[in-house]
Amino acid sequence: MNITIGITKQLSPVFETGRVDLSALLPVLESHAAVMVEDARADWPVDTGTSRDAWQAEVSATETDLSVIVFNEAERRGRGYSVYVHRAGEARLVWTEVLERLTLNLIPSLQADIVLTLAEELRR
Repeated sequence: MNITIGITKQLSPVFETGRVDLSALLPVLESHAAVMVEDARADWPVDTGTSRDAWQAEVSATETDLSVIVFNEAERRGRGYSVYVHRAGEARLVWTEVLERLTLNLIPSLQADIVLTLAEELRR
């Protein structure tokens, strides 16, 4: 099993009018995706370097959708295993900690930067 974290947020209908080119948000998405990957790697157990280094992100911006997908496809013997990583002596799976930080801190920061960038685009 691999880990794929995807969260969808609906933009206000005002942005669906075609007044804003969402591709202008691609640099914002890329910047935040890099932070998300670094955050996942920074607190991943060091004894699992293969799965720590396997964290990646993909971003896209189309006319109607924005997407940041953070994932880990580390494999051992042909099977994904990052979903099972836990700290020695602890039952909690480490990817749930990554999801928690994304949900509570990193995604709200991304949303704030999206709003600021969209506001700048609307002023042009």
